[in-house]
Amino acid sequence: MKYSCMYLTNTGVIGDEDCLYINVHVPREKPTPSDNLNVIVHIHGGGFAIWDANFYAGEKYLMDEDVIFVTMNYRLGIFGFLSTEDLIIPGNNGMKDQALALVWIQKNIKYFGGNPGSVTITGMSAGGASVHLHYFSPLSRGLFHRGVSQSGTALDSWVVPGSQLKVANQLGEKLGCPTETSTELRDCLRTRSAKYLVSSSPSLLIGGAINGLMFSPVVEKVHEGAFLTEHPYKLLLEGNVADVPWISGTNEGEGAFAIYLSSPSPSDFFKNFDLIIPRIAGYHDIDDEQKEAITNKIKDFYFNQHGHSHGHEDIGSLIQLITDKMFLSGADRSAKLQAKVNKSPVYSYIFGYRGQHSFMDHFLPNTDHIGTSHGDDVLYYLHTAIAEKKLSEPDEQMKSVFMHWLTNYAETDEPKIEGKQWKAVSGDDIVLEYLYFGGPDEIHSEVGEGLGATAFWSKLPLKENEGLKKLKDEL
Repeated sequence: MKYSCMYLTNTGVIGDEDCLYINVHVPREKPTPSDNLNVIVHIHGGGFAIWDANFYAGEKYLMDEDVIFVTMNYRLGIFGFLSTEDLIIPGNNGMKDQALALVWIQKNIKYFGGNPGSVTITGMSAGGASVHLHYFSPLSRGLFHRGVSQSGTALDSWVVPGSQLKVANQLGEKLGCPTETSTELRDCLRTRSAKYLVSSSPSLLIGGAINGLMFSPVVEKVHEGAFLTEHPYKLLLEGNVADVPWISGTNEGEGAFAIYLSSPSPSDFFKNFDLIIPRIAGYHDIDDEQKEAITNKIKDFYFNQHGHSHGHEDIGSLIQLITDKMFLSGADRSAKLQAKVNKSPVYSYIFGYRGQHSFMDHFLPNTDHIGTSHGDDVLYYLHTAIAEKKLSEPDEQMKSVFMHWLTNYAETDEPKIEGKQWKAVSGDDIVLEYLYFGGPDEIHSEVGEGLGATAFWSKLPLKENEGLKKLKDEL
């Protein structure tokens, strides 16, 4: 891929405005429409703000299989997700780019030997949330036939957080633009260079976001071409979701990335705990007294109940806190609700295997002290720059397992693993059925109750909980 979409790095702005390109990888030298191979599409992650189709989604492993593999770019940050929550700047441009890529695949993939009637969409982090959001969009209906969301679902609190008008106005004020009306803001922003707009946008990293909110998907006003006009939670309650199979996967220690990428050390994270956690948990913009009360409840639940004092640096509990809040609780709620309203099966897994490398190796010089973290499951079907030329025997076995269930899923709608039983989610309100990947020889079905401490987080007086309760009461 020649270009990536523009985004901000530690060294400045990279990418280009001319960036909407698709990669199509084929396993044969001379593909023909008669090949009719299953198509696997990957949507890259990066918090809707960074990265591109080539960053970690290499085709090498999948090209050993008889499938077509497609990756795409989509607009990021201000260009992909700026919204004034009205019809002036509706938002979701990045999601609309993804939907257009799926339209292109339907029209053209046969010429690459692909079957437009068998498209599996996969994604990691913001890409995983994107996959799930396509289940709720009228723009995406009929364009895919099953999906895999890794480390991201539509009900994760960071995916459709609201307050996008506030984000737009904050940026406008920073750039010296009038914010009295959306039209004035839009017209002023258009006078600024693309590079300047990106460089002035808030940082992605949790610590960097303390001084600025982030761009993200938004519920749009109803209009022709809208990607999402109701909150996914409301649509799930109504059963208004694409009835095709879905897999939701999370890593056992998802939260480690937020700690190690937002602070020089875990100790530094703990020192700034009362500042960072309200950002992560989404209650940073309330009065100080209430903020302190919520923070103390979180400390009591995650540290005191294990016999630790508030000041004790219990890294394991901190990782669990962030994993629960940002990933597990949303995945738990999403899988249960979707299994309840759809005829098509929903599957869930938790990945707990730490191999030669972690996805975190892309960013840190040494991750041997970090267990399974964010993005680690993608290492076993996507080739990345950190992969060894020759994998260790356990890593090779895990890659074989992932290839087996993914290609079976693309073929049959069922993620079959030889000798293992992967139960579909029942839709029970309490328990969640999932497959646990502890290692190549440690794969087994489990049943969890309230994964991600859902009950604890749902009882806190957070704006997101108040919003979801309101949506539920309206039905």
